[in-house]
Amino acid sequence: MHTIKLNIPDNLYPKLVNSKIDVQSQFEEFLYDLFDDGYPSISKEEAHKRVSESVLAYKKGELKTVPYEDGMDKIDNWLKTV
Repeated sequence: MHTIKLNIPDNLYPKLVNSKIDVQSQFEEFLYDLFDDGYPSISKEEAHKRVSESVLAYKKGELKTVPYEDGMDKIDNWLKTV
C-alpha cells in the first residue's frame, strides 16, 4: 500500500469530519473512476472520424441543437436525480 498526501482547506476540514463520510472508500472509488469511466477506449483515428462526421452532419443541418441554457437546464435537472 502507498500513501497519498491530501491537502484539505481549513474551512472544509471540519465539514468533512462532521459528515461521517468514509473518505478512504470514497477516495478509492474516485481513483478507480479516473482510470475507467465505463466507456470503451477508442483510437485517435476513431475519435477524429467521429468528430469529423458530427461536424459535417451539423453543417448539413442534420443535427438537432438546443440553446445553451436549455441544455444546461436539462443537465441540472438530471443531476438532481443522481
